[in-house]
This record gives sequence, structure tokens and C-alpha cells, in this order.
Amino acid sequence: MNCKLKVDDKLLKKSLNAAIDFSVIKREGFKEKVRKFDESIDLIINVKDINLNDPKNRIDKEIILTNEIIGKDKPNICIIASDDILLEAKKLGVDILDSDGLIKLNNEEKKRKKKFAKKYDFFIVEDKMMRDVARYLARFLGPLGKMPKPFPSGYGIISNPDDLKVAFERYKKVVSIQMKKQPIIFVKLGKKSMEIDKLFENMKTIVDFIADQMPHKFNNFKSMYLKSTMGKPVKVTEDFLKTVEV
Repeated sequence: MNCKLKVDDKLLKKSLNAAIDFSVIKREGFKEKVRKFDESIDLIINVKDINLNDPKNRIDKEIILTNEIIGKDKPNICIIASDDILLEAKKLGVDILDSDGLIKLNNEEKKRKKKFAKKYDFFIVEDKMMRDVARYLARFLGPLGKMPKPFPSGYGIISNPDDLKVAFERYKKVVSIQMKKQPIIFVKLGKKSMEIDKLFENMKTIVDFIADQMPHKFNNFKSMYLKSTMGKPVKVTEDFLKTVEV
């Protein structure tokens, strides 16, 4: 059925509440059980009527959400830099890699480099080291969509310690929006422990951004789902919510 997916605030909020409710383990005759870790809340959007052979229709961008998505943790980032930026990175207590470390990593087995690329959500790189990062790591970071992006597509290339301070705070709110080979977008809204209104604001920012990238806005949305890390998916439709009595 090729019709417009209705997306309104009330439906989004009800679906979000259902996804959080579905994260609780419920078995008849047993006490409800909440998982011991703070699950992520994820949004999945299936897109239709898009030709991804045309590079103009692909999406690969970092966006800043209204609210922080990582709770009390530090952003899961690695800083690749030198001199003063490296010193500032050490103060922030995040993982770092200097020029010697980059060369050493390049001499490691392919398996070790793949593991390194998967370990972090984002990489922040000093501008003068981008050539070496591209040379040594592009083949591992690229397929994962983790190559540092300059503004306006992203915030991962910096030139001084002040830039790093700004980027560090920014990456508490940054998510990566990607649609390259398949017409599907998967993105984290935040953590289950967050206030529902903050999760909702983040979701609205993401949904509106994605719609703005589409040639026919919300008409290009085929379906939407919300789910916690381990919970059952919730289809964002009134009909689905009625079947689960939400």
C-alpha cells in the first residue's frame, strides 16, 4: 500500500512509551523483571521510493540532538592528535592515539585494526593528522561510517585544544545518521533512564531531520519502529498500538 505514513507527536510519544514498556521482561506467573543495564532506545526508519545509486540521495551526517544521549558516561570517542590537543585529551580522560601509536597500529594485523575501528562510536582527529588517518585507517573506518567528518557534515576534525573541548561536549549529543546501500536508517535516541520528554525531543529532531533529507519528506517513510536494546520492536502506527492495548 503506497500511502503516506502518518507521523504526529501523539503517535510518536505513545509508541515511545510502548517501547519502554516492552523493555520490561513480563512472563505470566512471574514478577516483572527489568534488565540490569541501561538500555538504549533506538529508532528504525524504512525508506521507500529512493534511488540510492544516486549519491545525492544517500545520507552520511552527524547531527546534534536537543539532549545528551549518554547519561553520566563520557562519549565513546578516540582522539587522534598531537602536542597541546593530546594534552587536553588526557585531561578529559578519553582514549588517545598519537602519531607513533597510529604507525604502530598500522603495522598490526588486519584483525587488530578492525577491532580498533569497532571499539569507538566516533573518532576526533587533529586536522594535520587526517592524511595519515585516511592512509592507515580509512579502509576500516569507512565501511563503518566512522571516518571523521569536517563541518558541516560532522564535527570530528579539529585544529586546537579549544576545538576539542567544544567537540567533547558536543559528542554527548551527537548521533550519526546514515543511509548508503540500503533504504533503512537505524539511530539511537538515548538511554532508557532518560526522562521521556527528553527522549521524545531527541526523536523529533531525528525524524524531522530525516524527513528534510527526503525528496518527498514524510511520503518517503515506509515504516517506523522503536525498540530498546533487548526489547520487542514497536511499529509506529495506531493499528499496532491498538493490538498491544497501548
